[in-house]
Amino acid sequence: MSTPLVSGAIALLLQKYPYLTNRDVKLMLRERAVDLGLPINQQGWGMLDVEKLLM
Repeated sequence: MSTPLVSGAIALLLQKYPYLTNRDVKLMLRERAVDLGLPINQQGWGMLDVEKLLM
C-alpha cells in the first residue's frame, strides 16, 4: 500500500517544486523518512513524513 501514497506525495512535491530532478526527489524522500526501528528488510527507508516533505 505504500506505492500509491508515496506516488501521491511525489506528485504533490513536484507540483510545488517542478524544477526537482529524479535524484533530488529520491534524496528528499530518503531524508524525510522516519526510522521505525525495524530491520531494513521490513521498513526500507522508514515511514514517509509527507508534511515534512512538502515544507
